[in-house]
Amino acid sequence: MKVTAAFALPHDHYDWNQGLYQLAMVTRNCLVDNDHENFRKYNVMLCNYAREIFEIPNLMIIEWKPSNDIAFIVLDGTPDGCCHTAYDIGYRHLPEEYEGEDGRYTIPLIHSQEELDDTLAHIHSMNILHKLEDEK
Repeated sequence: MKVTAAFALPHDHYDWNQGLYQLAMVTRNCLVDNDHENFRKYNVMLCNYAREIFEIPNLMIIEWKPSNDIAFIVLDGTPDGCCHTAYDIGYRHLPEEYEGEDGRYTIPLIHSQEELDDTLAHIHSMNILHKLEDEK
C-alpha cells in the first residue's frame, strides 16, 4: 500500500464536524485503555464515517493527536473491514514531501475549506491514476 495523501484537521475545526472529532477521541481512548476489541470496532467506524463525509473510497488511517488535531493518512487501497494504524505502514513510508529538514515527518494541517477541497481533489486524481495503471 502506498500513501496517496496525508493531512490533518486542527482542533479549531471541531465545530465543522463534532461527530468526527468525538468518534476519533473515543477511538483513541479505547487504545489508551488497552481496550483493543472496542478500539478495532470504533476505528473501523471512524474510517467509514470519514470516507462518507470526505466522499473518498480509500483505505485510511486516522489518528487523534494529543493536541486535539486529527491526522488522516489516505492509502491507495480500498477498505477491507480491518482496523489499521500508522504502525501498519510506518511514517517512513510517507512521501518525501512530508519530510522536514530535520528528517522527521510531519502531516500538514488544513486551515481552510479551499485547502481541504484541493487535498480531496488530489486524492480523487490519484485514485483515477491508480485505476488507469491497474487496467494496463
